Amino acid sequence: MEDFRTQLTACIDGILAEGSTPVFLVVDMEGAGQIKRTYDLEALDRFRDAACNAVSSAGGGCDVFTYGEERIIAVLEGVDRLKSFSIADKLRRGLPLLGQSFDAILHVEFDFIDYDPVTGVAGLINQLLHQQRQKHEGAA
Repeated sequence: MEDFRTQLTACIDGILAEGSTPVFLVVDMEGAGQIKRTYDLEALDRFRDAACNAVSSAGGGCDVFTYGEERIIAVLEGVDRLKSFSIADKLRRGLPLLGQSFDAILHVEFDFIDYDPVTGVAGLINQLLHQQRQKHEGAA
């Protein structure tokens, strides 16, 4: 986890140094964990690498990080709301097709989180944990 935070902090600092504000695209790919159960961890890693490449490409070469088995975080720079919806729309069609190539049925959901300079990376991590808790509480 610490390596993730260090890389994320460096990425955010670079965007802020350029005078822009990052926006985080959270991609939840429910069902991706099935790849590990059907095949193995190596297959899941290949899927996540391909999914990260797809997210990065849709985001114009943005930095991406995995957070758990079924979540990708993209750090978008200089993206307005219309562009963010366009990115999500492309991925909404493409990621389930990628999952099918690994015999997985994905339910893909997106969320955008604005960067809060007061809470920084810790605030982002707290929001991610809060979303995860809400998801599990809703399923119970």
